[in-house]
Amino acid sequence: MTFEDQNLAKKAAEGDVEAFARLVRGHSGLVYRLATRILGVDEAQDASQEVWIRVWRNLPKFRGDSAFSTWIYKITVNTCLSTLRKEQAREAREFGDEPPYIPAVANVENDPETATLAGERREELFRALERVRAEHRAALVLRHMEGLSYAEVAQILDVPDGTAKGWVSRGRAALLVALSRESGEGRSQ
Repeated sequence: MTFEDQNLAKKAAEGDVEAFARLVRGHSGLVYRLATRILGVDEAQDASQEVWIRVWRNLPKFRGDSAFSTWIYKITVNTCLSTLRKEQAREAREFGDEPPYIPAVANVENDPETATLAGERREELFRALERVRAEHRAALVLRHMEGLSYAEVAQILDVPDGTAKGWVSRGRAALLVALSRESGEGRSQ
């Protein structure tokens, strides 16, 4: 698939719209899934569209030094981090320190009780993820939700391997602290 992606990327960089459409079809699930995990459902669609605009504009710069999917991951993460920073700055101006709400991803399970519990856990996780620094959140999502290696995380975030490991570790620690606060707040209400 990587060889095909690189050929499609080369053709798309030369203006072949059908080649670009095939790249979009082949990787749109990855882009949307990652955007949803970093930003939440409400922001994921707009971020995904922004990713594809950036991909189209930057295709001539894609040299093929890495897999096309790695390049897409990097653009998606950078777009999501940029969106988070803009949103956090806007909210800080409007709301002060109150954190935003990230809705749960739609649940497709059949058992209503299991679906409800899973949805509550997912909401709790998303609320806790909001409290994790953006770079640490991105590293955590790439490593544990996307299943990428530390080397891939480092390449996508454009940091040394040790930094990627540190960010994932700090992200996990911050997530655990946020989840314990979330549990504590839930019990006190």
